[in-house]
Amino acid sequence: MTNDALPDYVRALLEPAAYPHAPASVELVQTHISYVFLAGDVVYKTKKPVDFGFIQQLDAETRRRFCEAELRLNRRLAPDVYLDTVAITRTAGGGYAVEREGEAGSEVVEHAVKMRRLPDDRTLDRLLVADDPPEGEIEGIIERLVDRLVAFHGAAEVVADDPDFAGATAVRSWWQREYGEAEGFIGETWLAEDAAALRSYVDATLGRQGALFDERLAQGRVVEGHGDLQAKHVYALGPGDDELVIVDCIEFNDWFHFRYLDIGYDIAFLAMDLEALGRAELGDEFAGRYIAAAGDETIGVLQPLHRAFRAFVRGKVESIGAQAEEVPADQRARLAASAARYFRLAAAYAERTVAPSLTILVGASGTGKTLTGATLAGRIGAALVCSDNVRRDLAQAEGLPTAMWQRYQEGAYSPQMNERTYAGMRERAQSHLAAGRAVILDATHSRAVGRAEAVRIAAEAGVPAVLVELRLSDDAAFARLANREREAGTAVDERAFREHIERFESVQAGEAPTQIVLDAARTPASLALEIATVLPPSGG
Repeated sequence: MTNDALPDYVRALLEPAAYPHAPASVELVQTHISYVFLAGDVVYKTKKPVDFGFIQQLDAETRRRFCEAELRLNRRLAPDVYLDTVAITRTAGGGYAVEREGEAGSEVVEHAVKMRRLPDDRTLDRLLVADDPPEGEIEGIIERLVDRLVAFHGAAEVVADDPDFAGATAVRSWWQREYGEAEGFIGETWLAEDAAALRSYVDATLGRQGALFDERLAQGRVVEGHGDLQAKHVYALGPGDDELVIVDCIEFNDWFHFRYLDIGYDIAFLAMDLEALGRAELGDEFAGRYIAAAGDETIGVLQPLHRAFRAFVRGKVESIGAQAEEVPADQRARLAASAARYFRLAAAYAERTVAPSLTILVGASGTGKTLTGATLAGRIGAALVCSDNVRRDLAQAEGLPTAMWQRYQEGAYSPQMNERTYAGMRERAQSHLAAGRAVILDATHSRAVGRAEAVRIAAEAGVPAVLVELRLSDDAAFARLANREREAGTAVDERAFREHIERFESVQAGEAPTQIVLDAARTPASLALEIATVLPPSGG
C-alpha cells in the first residue's frame, strides 16, 4: 500500500513536525486493526475504522473509548509503559498534529494511545533467537512470568456465575459463530482436512467435558484476563520482577473468549505461541510451571482445546490480514502462509489428547514429579491430582503449618495423615475418571501397597494404569529441595529427608501392566513427551 492510499491524518503523522517532541524520524507499523507510529522514544497507536464482526470500531467515539480501555487495562501489567490517551487534531491551517487539542480553530479527528517505547530486542520472541543469551536467562524469564501471571489472575475480576456468558453453552455458541466467520478461508489458508479435524475434536471435547466449563466458572476460574498473551508482548527489560512487563491486552471486546476468559486460555496462548516459534518444549514447561504454581487441578484437562482455540484464532486473524488491501503484497503473502501454519497447529492438538487413563508418578522428594506431571497434564489434557495440595488442605483444616518441612515435623506426614492424603487423592482420581478424563497422580508413592491401591482403582474404572518412577541421585534431589525451600524462605530438615529416602520402596517388576523408569535429571518437557508415548490416544 502506498502512502497516497493512507488516510490523510496517517500520512501527516509520518512527519516528525506533527509531534510535540519532534522525533528524528517516524516509522509506521500496521496491524489489521491499528496504525502504530514509532516516533523516537514514544509510540502512538490509533484504531482503524473496521468491522470484522468480533471487533467493530467504525465510529470515532467507539475508537476513543477503545483507546481509553487500552490504557486502563494494560496498566495492570505494564503500569509505566501506557502513558495517556491523546487527541489528534486538524489544525486551523489544515494540517494535523498530536497532543495539541484546544488550539484555536483546531478539530479533534482521532484519538491515540501514547506509550513509552520499549527496546525491540527485549521481547521474549526476540530473546529466543538471540545469538548468545546469558545462561539461564530464558528459564528465569519464564519463572518470573509464571509468578506474575498467577498473581495477576488471582487479583483479576472474577466473572459472575453465568453459564450463558462463560459456561458450556457459551463455548458452544462461540465455536458456532467462529466457524461461520472462518468458513470462507477453507480451501485458501485453511485446508479442508484441518478444518474437519478441528471441528470433530471440538465437538467431541464439548460432548465429553461440557460440565467442566460450568464447574470452572463456578470455581471462579473465569476472569478478566489478558486475552492476547503472545511472546512478542512480553518484555524482559532486566532481571528484576518489576522489569518484566506484558503489553497489548485485548481491549476492544467484552465478549467471553476475548478478555473475559478461563485463565487456561491465557496460558494456552503463550504455550501455543512458543510452539509456533519452534519452542514446543518451552511452551509445555511454561504451562506446566503455571499449573504447578496455581495448584489448579483441572486446567490441564482443557489445555489442548484452549491451545487449539488460540491457534485457530491466530489463523483467522492472519487470514483477515492476508486479505486486507491496505497491507503490502509481500506482507499479505507472509500472513497467508502463517495463517495456514496456525490452522494446521490447531488441528494437531487433537492428536495429542489421550483417552481416560491413570498415570501414577513415583519418586522421592526432589525428583521433579510435580513439574513433570503438570507439564504432561497440559500437553495431553489430564487432571493433575497433587498430594501436596490434598495434604495442605487437610493440614490447614487441622491447624498445622503449611510449609512442607514444618508439616513433616509437626504431624502432617504422619502415617495417619499419609493414609488420609492418599485416600483423598484416589477419591479425586475416581471422580475424574468417571467424568471421562485422563488423570495424573502426583505423589512420592513410596510404598508398593499404596501404588497397588492406585492401580486397583484404574482397573475398577476400566482404564489403563501406567507407573512412572522418576529417579535422581540423593544429593541432587536434596539440592533441589534445599533450593526450593530457600526460595520460599524456609529450610529443609536433612535428617527427615534422609529418613524419607531410607523408607522409599522403588518400583519392582510386575506392579502395573505398564511401568517405566526415567532419569529425573532430564527436562520436564522431555520426560512428559516420553510418558505420553505409552498412554492411549483419545481417538478424537
